[in-house]
Formats: sequence, C-alpha cells, structure tokens
Amino acid sequence: MHRLLSVVVTLTLASACSPTTDPPADQSPAETLTQARPTHDTFAGTWRSVTPSAEFIRLTVHSLSSQQGVLGARLTFSGVAWEGSGRIEGDEFVANMAVLGATEATGVMRARATEARSLRVQLRNGSATPLELAFVREH
Repeated sequence: MHRLLSVVVTLTLASACSPTTDPPADQSPAETLTQARPTHDTFAGTWRSVTPSAEFIRLTVHSLSSQQGVLGARLTFSGVAWEGSGRIEGDEFVANMAVLGATEATGVMRARATEARSLRVQLRNGSATPLELAFVREH
C-alpha cells in the first residue's frame, strides 16, 4: 500500500511540473505567451498600415486614464478620423468606433496581434463590407 501511494504521489508531482503545451517550432515562448494573453502593451503605440493600396492609414492606441482597463483608439485615413475606446476581449482588442465628431459609435474595430510587432485589424461599419488591414508598429 505504501509503495502504491508513493507511485501515485510521484506521478502527480511529475505531471504538475511538466509543461502542458510546447510552442510551435517557429515561435519563441515569448511570442506564444503574447498570443495567449495580450496586454495593453501588446496594442498600445502607433501603427502604420502595410496593406496594399492602404499604406497611408495610421492607428494609435493608448491607455485611458479615466477608466481602468480601457484603451482609446484613433484610426486616420484620407482626412477622416475614427475614434473610440474598448477593452481586450480574449485575444483581441475590441473598440466601438465613431467618425470624429459623431455622438454615437457607428463601427466596431477588432485588432489581433499576429506577431510581436504586427496587428490584423477589421473595421466593421454597419452592413458595409468590413475593412481588413494589416499594421506594423511604427517605432
């Protein structure tokens, strides 16, 4: 009985100490952690679009001091600015966006970090076709 209990305790400790998942061969552990649990720092900063025919679009994301856990966003292109705020939901930053000066949000932006220095962003505005953009960190 004592031997059986020793084996069970040893196996339990060994399974608790071993990693549950290994990162894919092409990812470092830091990149895997970033993808698993993005933080404010994952999204905060200035981003420029690398989407063909949309290279002049900029995205700025920053923490809002007025509300804990909330990020502010500004998306600018062709003289139009969209502003909004939102939170990290799962692995995405989701923000309600409105054209600068509008009183109500008219779109939803979803940003997902695909690598350490890049984002995939989708902007939905009503029933229009969603705008899909790829961004890289500016600095």
